Amino acid sequence: MSESNTKDNPGALNGVKVVDLTRALAGPICTMILADMGAEVIKVEEPPRGGGEGINRLSTGAGPQPFIRNKKSVTLNLRTDKAKDILRRFVQWGDVLVENYRPGFMKRIGFDYPAVQKLNPRIIMTSISGYGQTGPYSQRAAFEPVGQAMGGLMSVTGPADMPPMDAGAAVADIGTGVFGALGTLLALYHQQATGLGQHVDASLVESIVFLMGLNLSFYATGQPIAKGGLFGGARTPGGGIFLTKDGHYIIIMAQADQHWALMARIMGRDDLATDPDYVARADRAKHGVEINDMMAEWVRPRTIDEVEEIMDKAGIPFGRVQTVEDMLKDPHLKARERFYYFDFQGKMVPMIAPYPVLSGTPGSVRTLWPVTGQHNEEIYQNLLGFSPEELTTFKSEGVI
Repeated sequence: MSESNTKDNPGALNGVKVVDLTRALAGPICTMILADMGAEVIKVEEPPRGGGEGINRLSTGAGPQPFIRNKKSVTLNLRTDKAKDILRRFVQWGDVLVENYRPGFMKRIGFDYPAVQKLNPRIIMTSISGYGQTGPYSQRAAFEPVGQAMGGLMSVTGPADMPPMDAGAAVADIGTGVFGALGTLLALYHQQATGLGQHVDASLVESIVFLMGLNLSFYATGQPIAKGGLFGGARTPGGGIFLTKDGHYIIIMAQADQHWALMARIMGRDDLATDPDYVARADRAKHGVEINDMMAEWVRPRTIDEVEEIMDKAGIPFGRVQTVEDMLKDPHLKARERFYYFDFQGKMVPMIAPYPVLSGTPGSVRTLWPVTGQHNEEIYQNLLGFSPEELTTFKSEGVI
């Protein structure tokens, strides 16, 4: 990264203290965003069982754990009473507590929002779950595909003649992590003004429902969106994904009237730029299949570079369909420093760079993921004030 969080630029959230009880992906994404932007995040994990990493980690085996970067790790066995006493100290210390257990678990162990609010009226508790903290489905387990299915995304994903399928990316988990971080930041703003915390409730299903907002608008006006894509086919004449001569796919968005006029002339069909049946977008909708077939025929004998050059020069929105490997090589994303490379077992491995980009207080990758319990001594002795002897006892009793 061109800039990093230093003493002179510690990050926008410098001084914010976060207790992280999260697992899997959505919760760690939320706390990673806070940590990237300068918050002090202490990840509280269950002690490893039988060696290796704790069960709170994403299941990548011995692979990288990029969503635990910039955090400190301590172990704590919440099934013990002493561990609950220690967690109370963390709650009193923190500004934010983030958890993504199934609703009801935090209450069973004595740490639902009313309980933590009594310990620390300022604390913000961010809860991330499958369906939300209330409602008839709140106790159901849910993972990424369930969020996409129940939120409606699967119903519009994939070819029209195929069964529903997932989106191919963890949009529910990552989206919920982002919404959880956003809710936490809004609550922090309120906390600064009032001195009071509040409970932030984010769920996988509702995050996808939010992302389906445009689909809902179409449905409300009698234009339900079927499978096959939101911005292609007869619904949106002039917009679609086309195959080039050299085997690449490119999306071209010549749907707006001014872009269609340009596209028609590029294809040698100047007549269609002024034909009353094609000038207005509403009229072109009657000829959607014809127009998109015409565009496919124009793209087919050209290479991806040729099509990109013509579209770029004309000012028509376009973009090649990129793989992960393509993204890593993309000159624009490289120039924008969207990937952070680090040495992992002798190989340079990429991870997503902190986002969004702030000009004055940019996020940074200050540390990679810690070993489970790496900061036990530092946190338990220096922060919470336990003695080395007490830590030895905690270990022997299975507390940490």
